[in-house]
Amino acid sequence: MTPNPEPDSGVFPGDAPLLAGGLVPVTVQVDPGARGLRADWYLSGRLGRVSRSRIQAMFSRGLVLQGERRLRASYRLHGGETLTVYKPAPTEERPLPVIPVVHREPAFVLVDKPGDLTVHPTANACARTLTAFLRDLPGGPYHPAHRLDRETSGLVVCGAAGPASAALKAQFAGRTAQKTYLALVRGRFERPLEVEQPLDLVPGSPIRIKMGVVPGGFPSSSSFVPLVPGDQGSLVACTPHTGRQHQLRAHLEWAGHPVLGDKIYGVPPECFLTFIETGWTEALARNLVFERQMLHAAELRFSHPVTGEPCAFFADVPPDFREACDRLGVPCPPAAELAGMLGPVCP
Repeated sequence: MTPNPEPDSGVFPGDAPLLAGGLVPVTVQVDPGARGLRADWYLSGRLGRVSRSRIQAMFSRGLVLQGERRLRASYRLHGGETLTVYKPAPTEERPLPVIPVVHREPAFVLVDKPGDLTVHPTANACARTLTAFLRDLPGGPYHPAHRLDRETSGLVVCGAAGPASAALKAQFAGRTAQKTYLALVRGRFERPLEVEQPLDLVPGSPIRIKMGVVPGGFPSSSSFVPLVPGDQGSLVACTPHTGRQHQLRAHLEWAGHPVLGDKIYGVPPECFLTFIETGWTEALARNLVFERQMLHAAELRFSHPVTGEPCAFFADVPPDFREACDRLGVPCPPAAELAGMLGPVCP
């Protein structure tokens, strides 16, 4: 039995969701201010990382209901009503990857996050997160003082619950902690570059989380220093001076040197929209080459949350980053040399 595809055609069969590919109901309480909006447009802004085409397919299959009524995608909301959306059940999560602990003491722990791991739980990741790892770590729970994008690898400092965690978070919120990233970017990047361009969500982008240089946006400042320029790509040290979402990635796109492997910046939006619908495919491999964005948080400098003494840590780039450099003919220096090259970038 499958849901009747005709909209507004009666009672939704109670057992249909389970027989239609393992669907689960998600309740959406419509904002009062949404009166007059099309249902598909509204849900595309409420259901994270679900494309509008996928939402329209849900409508066509009779999987969006108000009470017992199936709704059309063009249904105009009244505001305040409750909708039920039948979404595919989450796929079984992969086990946690190996997460190296770089430094550990009672006040904090420093980890080297892999490049395919979310920091906090999301709709698609609950147990496979850095916070889940930190919760079960002896001496924990520890709490991340800052965050990295899922595909960004590198250092994350996490404070012990209580004053230590609060002290570390305050440093990152106040921009007194310093972070330096390594990025493999498109094209030959030969000169240091200071970028002070306002960032905000890109109006009209089909990718609702995409940031870009937007007049009147939030003040944003980044520094970029080329370490190893190459014809196809360059190894660049990146320092954010403000803390905007996707700041380095958006500024590098604006500068004409997007991070290689990035699914949002420097490539057509179809790359990201396809990825969230289908996962990694051969077609994406041809367009993006690298399965994740080549961005690595290599160095952290902050004050000890208890003693106030300066702390500095470095984490070498992971194997997939070095393999990407080799593939483009960009020599990636050994760890000790890389750490020395970052010294002038992050005083």
